[in-house]
Amino acid sequence: MKFSSVLIANRGEIAVRLVRACQGLGLRAIAVYSDADRDAPHVIAADAAVHIGPAEAARSYLDGARIIAAAKQAATQAIHPGYGFLAENAGFAQACADAGLVFVGPSPENIALMGSKIAAKAAAVAANVRVVPGYYGDDQSDAHLLAEAHIVGVPLLIKASAGGGGRGMRQVHDLAEFTAELTAARAEAVAAFGDGQVLLERYIGAARHIEVQILADQQGNVRHLFERDCSLQRNHQKVIEEAPAPRLAADIRASLLDSAVRLTKGIGYDSAGTVEFLLDADTGEYYFLEMNTRLQVEHPVTEAVTGIDIAAWQLRAAGGEALPFAQDDITCTGWAIEARIAAEDPANNYRPAIGKITSYAAPDMPGLRVDSGVCAGSTVSHYYDSMLAKLISSAPDRASAIRLLEQGLAKYRITGPGTNIAFLRDLLALPDFVAGTHGTASLGAAYRDGWRAPMPGPHQQAEAVLTRFLAQNDGGGSDPWTALEAWRVTEPSGRRGAAFYRIDGNNARIEGRDGRHIVTLPDLAPIEMDNAALRDGTLSYETGGMRRSVRTDIDGDAVTLDGETGRATFNVLDSDGIIQAAGESALDGGNLVSAPMPGLVSDVLVRPGDAVTAGQPVLVIDAMKLLQILTAPCAGVIVQINYAAGESVDMDAVLITIDPEE
Repeated sequence: MKFSSVLIANRGEIAVRLVRACQGLGLRAIAVYSDADRDAPHVIAADAAVHIGPAEAARSYLDGARIIAAAKQAATQAIHPGYGFLAENAGFAQACADAGLVFVGPSPENIALMGSKIAAKAAAVAANVRVVPGYYGDDQSDAHLLAEAHIVGVPLLIKASAGGGGRGMRQVHDLAEFTAELTAARAEAVAAFGDGQVLLERYIGAARHIEVQILADQQGNVRHLFERDCSLQRNHQKVIEEAPAPRLAADIRASLLDSAVRLTKGIGYDSAGTVEFLLDADTGEYYFLEMNTRLQVEHPVTEAVTGIDIAAWQLRAAGGEALPFAQDDITCTGWAIEARIAAEDPANNYRPAIGKITSYAAPDMPGLRVDSGVCAGSTVSHYYDSMLAKLISSAPDRASAIRLLEQGLAKYRITGPGTNIAFLRDLLALPDFVAGTHGTASLGAAYRDGWRAPMPGPHQQAEAVLTRFLAQNDGGGSDPWTALEAWRVTEPSGRRGAAFYRIDGNNARIEGRDGRHIVTLPDLAPIEMDNAALRDGTLSYETGGMRRSVRTDIDGDAVTLDGETGRATFNVLDSDGIIQAAGESALDGGNLVSAPMPGLVSDVLVRPGDAVTAGQPVLVIDAMKLLQILTAPCAGVIVQINYAAGESVDMDAVLITIDPEE
């Protein structure tokens, strides 16, 4: 091994993963952290840690000079970039080499070659690997691209050459919209990658996203670790991944694997990497998409079915070791599926969520692996990607792996910022996914009007009210008459004591006597809940002759329940909260454009005095690596713009004021 210590130039779950890999090899693991990550799990797990700057990624995790200075300060000999941030930055890889540091990854030349989708397509063609029909040329003028779009035909995709993760990508179904979509794709590409070059590709509707994991060393050995299916995507971003790919014909699998190895050998690659393909489900033809010159988010599913520690072998290959196994030594056994757990609101166009994680409990079950970058007390900020953790199931067959993953998600407990766990559980039950016939368009087809969280039933609402009451009365016990607060002793008049709440805008009444509680909600029959108790975060009670148990969490007015029917969070106000809420004056947002979350103003699309129509884009905000286009809430004239491009804004900050049309 050429080095004895490694600086991990990343954060979150991948940094924790790499700390484990280094320590497993007897290497000293050095973490880096920004102001926002001072007490993060990856910092605690590492052998040592170096502060690299403010929370903004551009001034910390994306600052190559600071990273190299941190490596020098820690006297380490190698840098592992993880994925994201500087992982596929050829300039940074070269700077590491110039500083005498080992970059754990491929050569700068390979990164640059595969980092340009245009150059990568040319390399694939040279290796006799098919590419999606389209335009991959150097002429980037609007007129030439429009002419090429007419040749490619619709539907087509405009894709950032330096892009990934769905950023800088636009789908075009009408060439009359091509120029506007081109402008938007370029703007997003420049903002995300600093490169506005684009390519055009034929859009393949019935498509599957198949990728091949590669391991290579500095001695010229190249091995594939079979394939993964990453077809279940939202907004061109992967959500569920699995290995192997379901319902893949043996001859197509063999050809895909051979193409990936042939391309990898053709460019002289010498690290872990992934070759991605698009498979046309209608014709069985596949096309090269791109090569990711780094460790992938979804690498654990391949580790599960092959038994090969990809992160460890990436480190060992960078240290000069040769791969000790032949291709025939590698087998694919069983099935593995990964779900990406993110702080986001799937019901609101997957808008990222922020806030402090008030409680955190990952499932601990045989066959489940948790790769997490957060814990109770972690703060999810708008500065970084919204992914919190990954849950991976391994089982002898696909159906068992799906069941195990669903059970694990049901037991996963994260409160504070919203998460996509309920959404992930729904995805695992999609008929196309269960059958293994899903494609990249399946999620959009299943939720044409967007995903909606399951509506909680009245029993769950009653549980939330009871939980809030018992918590406010030290668990309640068997005699609610000992609780004073909002209760009134009215037995002589034939009535029970009652407390009043408001749950998500509706009034609720709870009555009780001798261990029996009755919750009444608007327009519903009273719900009886007997022998209720709240202890150690668990609500238990009897109803209909059966005993029920529900995990609970209370964070201010928010009551979260996690039971057999899933997880739901309710806003339950007590009498004081109701009075306070009634006395608050809400800001009239009818003519205001406000920030939906903290972020950076990327672009202001209007000027004072401009006339706008309702729904017209007026400003672009960059939050958690996603560009969100904010629109005018009404027709009128722009009278005030409070922020300029490049300025940071807080959540609910008023960005633009409009004088409404009479």
